[in-house]
Amino acid sequence: MIYFACGAILAVVGILWLISPAKTPNPLYGYLSYLARQTQESFRYAQKVSSWSNIGIGSLGMCLGLIIHFLHWDRFFILWLITVPLLILIPIVITETNLKKFLIRRHQLPSDYIDPDKVTHKRVKGFKDL
Repeated sequence: MIYFACGAILAVVGILWLISPAKTPNPLYGYLSYLARQTQESFRYAQKVSSWSNIGIGSLGMCLGLIIHFLHWDRFFILWLITVPLLILIPIVITETNLKKFLIRRHQLPSDYIDPDKVTHKRVKGFKDL
């Protein structure tokens, strides 16, 4: 039932954000990231995409939780506990990917933005790689 509970929380948060989206960036309510704070349009777009992705993934998690419960796979609780963070991470990945595409289309992607998939680390002798 952990998938059902987590999915329900995601869906409720998505519905709340859809009904009453955040008007300004704040750390307590709404979707807030580096890309979302670039322009007012990107902030509004991030709120919309995040609310719909939370509703979709939350509903999917609830359905998955019901399937697990009705098939009596509850005894694999540790497996569900290990994989439930993926359920929480998917809406964030969806929102950031769509937000990056949105900013690229409008030529507003910040010049100091570093794509997380293209980060390379250089080893320096004698110092810890940061």
